[in-house]
Amino acid sequence: MKITWKHGDRSIEFEHTPMPPERFNALCKLAGAVIGGAVLLESVHMVGLAAIVAAVVCLVLVGFGKMGKWMTE
Repeated sequence: MKITWKHGDRSIEFEHTPMPPERFNALCKLAGAVIGGAVLLESVHMVGLAAIVAAVVCLVLVGFGKMGKWMTE
């Protein structure tokens, strides 16, 4: 990949090889895990662990209820 930057009568060119897709995907997953962990830690800090556990349990129960309703139709 060639990058050219022009400013007035000056021009600078850089040659750069792109990152391999596997490495890019790994970095994206790492960034997502870091962001998710930070959000979880801040949520626990704001409302407490019991509230987070209760919310997750409620979401799981709603999911099971919807799955049971879907299976009986």
